[in-house]
Amino acid sequence: MTTELKGKPVARQLLDRALKTVEDLKKIDCFPTLAIVRVGHEQASVSYENAAIKAMERVGIAVESVVFEETVSSQAFLESLRGLNHNQRVHGILVMQPLPGTLSRNDVARCVDPAKDIDGLTPENLGLVVENEKNALVPSTPKAVMALLDHYDIELEGKDVCVIGSSPVVGKPLTLMLLNAEATVSNLHIKTKDTKRYTQKADIVISATGVVELLKADDIKDGAVVIDVGFGYKDGKPVGDVKYDEVAAKASAVTPVPGGVGSITTAVLAEQVTQAAWRQCSE
Repeated sequence: MTTELKGKPVARQLLDRALKTVEDLKKIDCFPTLAIVRVGHEQASVSYENAAIKAMERVGIAVESVVFEETVSSQAFLESLRGLNHNQRVHGILVMQPLPGTLSRNDVARCVDPAKDIDGLTPENLGLVVENEKNALVPSTPKAVMALLDHYDIELEGKDVCVIGSSPVVGKPLTLMLLNAEATVSNLHIKTKDTKRYTQKADIVISATGVVELLKADDIKDGAVVIDVGFGYKDGKPVGDVKYDEVAAKASAVTPVPGGVGSITTAVLAEQVTQAAWRQCSE
């Protein structure tokens, strides 16, 4: 029987841990605060921001929203980030993505203070993933995947894992985290010639492409664990990269969309705000 790997129990565990840390921080007069920086009013970004605010409020983290119109200049945007870097009341900075084409993601990543970079955007924090630094501030979605695998006791050491997608936000850092857990990892991307050659042999398949129902039953082996990081819409309903009903009949475990990995990411952010605040308030 297939196990449905729901995200809510994982998020609850992370939020409980964050709440405890917030309580400890307040005992030393440290009141963790997150600044959420958004450009424009795209609905998906606004919805995610609202979800993040809800998670922060649940554990006692204050939130400051900084919103720019899409016409904002690169100079003004980066200057605002520098201001947040130097604002001692702000312990974490979350820059909503994607950014408009007028703003360079690389410039933004290099501008954020790594100590406040609670979504693992900066080169410094991504470098710490390479070094397998256990307390690094890392991209929230890959960390959510790792938290889910850990929560459900899914063994990684020595397992063949296939990651579909190679973005700097999910696929690449997730591949590194899995390697750090001593899995044998194949990272597939748009130029991969024969994806089934890899997916059909993998013990664990993780898809993070945003291509609706990309992964089907004949793409996996019997008993594989399937983690769906994608999100899109089909016939007006939210769906992921995985053709769920078909894959669930063959896999040993699979995440739903919605209700899987996506429901964990804001809890990861909350935990990383408390982590950043602890370091800053203990200096």
